[in-house]
Amino acid sequence: MASTETVPAPQARENGLSTYFQVLYAPSEAFDKLARTPMWGWAALIGLLLTLIATIIGLPATVHMIHATQAQQLSQMSADQVAQQREALAKVPEWVYGGFGIVGSLVGPWLYWLIAAAIFLIGAALGGGETRFQLAWVAAVNAYVIAGVGSIVTYSIIALRGASNINAPTDFYALPSLAMLVHGSPKLAGLLYAYNIVNVWYYIVAVIALERMLKLGRGAAVATVVVMSLLVAGLAALFAK
Repeated sequence: MASTETVPAPQARENGLSTYFQVLYAPSEAFDKLARTPMWGWAALIGLLLTLIATIIGLPATVHMIHATQAQQLSQMSADQVAQQREALAKVPEWVYGGFGIVGSLVGPWLYWLIAAAIFLIGAALGGGETRFQLAWVAAVNAYVIAGVGSIVTYSIIALRGASNINAPTDFYALPSLAMLVHGSPKLAGLLYAYNIVNVWYYIVAVIALERMLKLGRGAAVATVVVMSLLVAGLAALFAK
């Protein structure tokens, strides 16, 4: 007698590249896929590319701000100090400023992913979720597509405004946020700008990632992301000037 046993059809292999961009419009489905098949290679590559593109778009504004800051510092020095400082600055090739930006765009995301993964992992440990670094890392790297796209949008807005209008770090606050209502307090502006529309979008997606991948309950996932956002806002306020 012929066997009537059916053999289950093999599951289609997930595509890391399409899943990465699916985070933008269907994060629940994307992180469900990533929970079944953890993937981060394409996500890391495209994340670095997005950051590099944003950095290149913003380089003219960044260099202009550096020179504006230098000019402000020179205005507060004595004549002898100004002469010495001008001589020192003249020895720095212009490409160095851009070079640091490019290197930063290739190194910064790795630090961002590592810190985010560590926060996710701590939240999972405290909230009773799955404490697997691989899942936390995959969640962090794939959720970064929000920050990558947001950085391109930010620097594109700045480029349209013109590099000559960027004279202080607060001039980079191009996205809608409550910081738009603050004047004369860079630290408060930095704190509030940490909750711009792109960051809030990222935080919502991060909650979904924690729920779907690290199996955290809604309350624990929200608490983890709130702590993360407060750390980001605190650092922004600390370094704002």
